[in-house]
Amino acid sequence: MLVGVTVLCIVRWQAWFGMPEEPFWPEEPIEYTFPSLDSVKAVVGKNATSTYVVLGDVHNNLKVDDYNAIASRVEHIDAVLQVGDWMQRGQNYYYQALLYEWTRSALYGTPVIVCPGNHEYTKGINKQLSPVWEKAFPQTDNKPIGVPGASYCIDLPQVRFIVLDTNPMAHVMYLTRTLTWMRALIDSAGDRFIVVLMHHPVFSAAKGRVNPIEFSFYHHVLSDADLVLAGHDHSYMRRAPFVVMNSAGELKPQRTKMKADTAFIEPVYGVLTIQPKSTKPSHPAQLDLRVYRLDNGVLVDSIYVQHD
Repeated sequence: MLVGVTVLCIVRWQAWFGMPEEPFWPEEPIEYTFPSLDSVKAVVGKNATSTYVVLGDVHNNLKVDDYNAIASRVEHIDAVLQVGDWMQRGQNYYYQALLYEWTRSALYGTPVIVCPGNHEYTKGINKQLSPVWEKAFPQTDNKPIGVPGASYCIDLPQVRFIVLDTNPMAHVMYLTRTLTWMRALIDSAGDRFIVVLMHHPVFSAAKGRVNPIEFSFYHHVLSDADLVLAGHDHSYMRRAPFVVMNSAGELKPQRTKMKADTAFIEPVYGVLTIQPKSTKPSHPAQLDLRVYRLDNGVLVDSIYVQHD
């Protein structure tokens, strides 16, 4: 009996206070840091139409052929947007595994705008964003004051991207500061579209995936955005302006009850493309959103988001 209690305590200690042991990376280390966000600004505008590709949860499950397929189906990709859990764990092994596939693909060198998910955080009581993630992925210095994590904003000619790190939001003081910061960014966007990237969605797409903090505190403010992209639920759903994406995470069963204004299909591995459409120079009129199946590129959903 004592042995059983001791083993249980050790297992729980590992779950509460530590990360699983990091696997050994068998290859030569790959030295690569994703392009800075200034490179996104340099790329956008070179083509007649800006195009962004959105990846949902990946968990290290996309391979070089998957990235090549995306690049072959979408011309002139200005940037890749990713809504968290790109890696299975925020450790060097999983970062190297991501780079092993990414740097051999046709998307190598493409700028990214990326949001951390819960899998990029260490586990336990002292939960914090992995140093590997912070070093690898570009961010700006306009984050909410006094809030840990990786919330930031980047302005492009047609779109203001707001990256909202939902992981520190269990603390009330972080919620208040972040809401104030986000409200100011939405109110000052001007003619730009407002696109928010977050990991935990406001409206859950799968069974058992309700996020009460995100719903209670964020849904009113984020309803004023043009588009809110999230992941975490390993399924697909849209309820304007909220879209939940999944690209390679283990598929979760869809929620059985949805509001009448919610559109969804069966759980799917998908890729979303975003194109701002303009009726006159420098004044966007709408966002063209299209969701494709990852495996064969078949269009499964499309919508236009009008700009107020």
